[in-house]
Amino acid sequence: MKIKSYFAASVEQAIQQAREQLGAEAMLITSRRASPEARHFGAYEVVFGIPSQSSNPAPKPEARDLNAEMQALRAQLDEIKRTLHLSSAPNPGSSSPEMEELLRDLAAADVSGTLAQQIAHEAYAALQATPAATRSPGSNQLLRGLAADCIRGRMQFAPAFSIGPDGGRMVIFAGPAGAGKTTTLVKIAIRECLAKRQSLRIISVDPHRVAAHEKLRTLAGILGAGFTAASTIQEFIQAVDEFQSKNFLLVDTPGYSWSDFANSRDLTDVLSRMERRETHLVLPASMKREDLLRSIRQFEAFGADYLLFTKLDETESLGGIVSAAIEANKPLSFFAAGQSIPEDLEPANSEALLESIFVREQASAISAA
Repeated sequence: MKIKSYFAASVEQAIQQAREQLGAEAMLITSRRASPEARHFGAYEVVFGIPSQSSNPAPKPEARDLNAEMQALRAQLDEIKRTLHLSSAPNPGSSSPEMEELLRDLAAADVSGTLAQQIAHEAYAALQATPAATRSPGSNQLLRGLAADCIRGRMQFAPAFSIGPDGGRMVIFAGPAGAGKTTTLVKIAIRECLAKRQSLRIISVDPHRVAAHEKLRTLAGILGAGFTAASTIQEFIQAVDEFQSKNFLLVDTPGYSWSDFANSRDLTDVLSRMERRETHLVLPASMKREDLLRSIRQFEAFGADYLLFTKLDETESLGGIVSAAIEANKPLSFFAAGQSIPEDLEPANSEALLESIFVREQASAISAA
């Protein structure tokens, strides 16, 4: 598939241009505000995919989950509609330099256009309701503080990691390959279980790759923690039954991609029938916002209770986490920001996210000046 971008003053105009040139077969991939370096082409960019023409077509890939793809497309179309509606609605702060600057800051931090508009409008309305004596001369800083309050009010966070009132807990770590599930599981085992003298058993379940257990087996041996490798679904069920008296069962699952996600069905079916379980969807913070939302939709079958973000040290822009968590309506559990075990782990908190959005932008403005 070939990729082509179109720029225009509005998303609607850009889509119309693309349809006129590419025809009905072209597929809308995404829409977004144009980057600063491309702003002279137009305020908005839409990206379309064009099917490649080949005399020797490649073998067809395995059928993907069409329902998930349709949901992803509907979500993109809904966001475009909301953006168009907000851009055409009366905006009392549209002429305010403070409002425009706030919107630019939020967009630069990878906060979605719709959410950025909502936050900016609410913050500006709160600013207008503030006595004038309080607003001057630091209205810019006050507006950012009000915007931070708007974000803070939308965020959800997991309760303290502890044994439930009805006994032990089974904690599932799911997510795409390379997200850091195994390392994060070990950090939590040390910090939340061993350090608090809680009994635990680590279970690695992977019915597809026999050698997939070895890294976690080695780390569990270093910790002195009990470990079970389950290479079949039946072995996994037996391990859960055998060690259900433990305070915690920490379960590492395979990393699935779009192309092989159908292989997860047997595992997700079993997990859905198990009691006293909670699932943490582990995602790298370095992912773009749209990719984060796509992964959240992809792993819906795991029934994620919380989002756990790793690799915070690999990006300066955490607005994508804010957007993904709010749009998915999921609480955040932990942040991991490095490979050190167990130091680079902390309970998720709004201040780390807000600092990355607002303090980073202030630092950029000072550097530019």
